[in-house]
Amino acid sequence: MSKTVALLASVMLGFSAVAASPVVAAAPAPAVGDLPQAEAADLAEFRRQVDALYRMKEEAFAKEDADTIVDRFYTRDAITFGPEGKPVIGRDAFREDYRNIVKIATVKVEPVATHVGKDAGWEWVNFRAFPKDKTQKPFTFIMLFVFAKKDGQWVSGGDAYTVGEFSPSR
Repeated sequence: MSKTVALLASVMLGFSAVAASPVVAAAPAPAVGDLPQAEAADLAEFRRQVDALYRMKEEAFAKEDADTIVDRFYTRDAITFGPEGKPVIGRDAFREDYRNIVKIATVKVEPVATHVGKDAGWEWVNFRAFPKDKTQKPFTFIMLFVFAKKDGQWVSGGDAYTVGEFSPSR
């Protein structure tokens, strides 16, 4: 383990890197509770626009149309990363990845948990993939999409994903 990783681990675990003795912590701050909720009209508009983006993305996957996904779903400076921790940054890099990805599967996006603010929001989803190679089994990613509102339109500034899925009871 590198010295930097060891130091970070010791701090995160509450130990002094120098003395290796417990750090005396101040009294914890009170819990903050739930996130603030958007106005009903703002949430409804987010839902309308983002659902349309998801349907567009699903249709573009079915047509193997990477350019539509990259140009209409994501901002120019969007960022994504998966379990390997290698970030993909910007439309050019997204386009390169998506030109291969859309050939593999069709998809269905199922919203699970949403937070909407005035000009920013995020949404946890089950991102279901149905391989075009019928010898392969369907799989699901847990994804977090990050959205921003620009000139009244919601667009994704990126996402993060891992293999797995939210339970139906969520």
